[in-house]
Amino acid sequence: MQKQGRELVAFGSAPGVPAVTAAELALTAAALAENAKAPNTRRAYESDWGSWEAFCRAHSFVPLPADPEHVTLYLAHLTDFFGAKGKKLRPRTAERHLAAIATTHCAMGLAFDRHHPALAKTIDGIRRKFNVSQTGARALRTGDIVAICETLGHDIRSLRNKAIILLGFAGGFRRSEIVSLNAEDLEFENGTLRVTLRKSKTDQVGKGRTIVIMPGRNLKTCPVAAVRAWLKAADLEHEGDNPAFRPVNRHSGVELNRLSDRAVDLIVKGACRTAQLKDSYSAHSLRAGHVTESLARGAGRASVKRQTGHASDAMIDRYDREADAVADNSSAALGL
Repeated sequence: MQKQGRELVAFGSAPGVPAVTAAELALTAAALAENAKAPNTRRAYESDWGSWEAFCRAHSFVPLPADPEHVTLYLAHLTDFFGAKGKKLRPRTAERHLAAIATTHCAMGLAFDRHHPALAKTIDGIRRKFNVSQTGARALRTGDIVAICETLGHDIRSLRNKAIILLGFAGGFRRSEIVSLNAEDLEFENGTLRVTLRKSKTDQVGKGRTIVIMPGRNLKTCPVAAVRAWLKAADLEHEGDNPAFRPVNRHSGVELNRLSDRAVDLIVKGACRTAQLKDSYSAHSLRAGHVTESLARGAGRASVKRQTGHASDAMIDRYDREADAVADNSSAALGL
């Protein structure tokens, strides 16, 4: 039996279990679909949709359902908007705005062809005009990490920064993964550190995985010792499901809230400047550095992927090629 609207929908419900309306099922399905996206993606889509609505108000267009020809004008508007700020509209950004519009239509049960010929031509034009070669963060090598550690002191902030940098490098972690850790996710066992990563960029459903961090040969650059020293100094050794990495205020007090991934990026950049490393580095340089350095020292691709969580060899091969470009370069044999 099935009735429309707010009337009850019964699909062999068990006796005594309240029937659920079609509207309630639709809301539940929408919520589940929304949770399939990462929080950052949801926020970006919401912002992009707001931008599209503002554009429609300014030009008296109807935002929903959207006319593909109007969306092409919106994409052209984005190129001008970014240009006025002295920036280039990245193709990925344009595609994300288009995805936000398409996703909102889908959520409302409305049809929208994101592959409409007019839209496809516009996106292709943006790719040709604004596409730039992908330049990843420069990899931090072991010597760089040693230089950074030599500049760090023994105050509470330095202990935290050292723990973040060494853990990020040894585990090949993303900055979002570092700040997601709770105290209970860091377990010391027989001299090693077992890190439980409950969710990551490529594991949105939260299957989780465990990464083992081996102790370093030098106590000054040992990631296991650095994490232990931070947790002890900050009195976080028995904090359970509370954040493992937190802000430190100007009075050297450890805050209760979780450190942001943006803060990790600033920590790495600041440490690199203090160590007088000339190249441009970011938090991703820790992850890139782990892959580059371990491959250069003979680690197998399987072990690297097991540590970093890379699903394919594509990115691993890219780092390997960058390392080989210097280590095995034919120009050195030219006798110049």
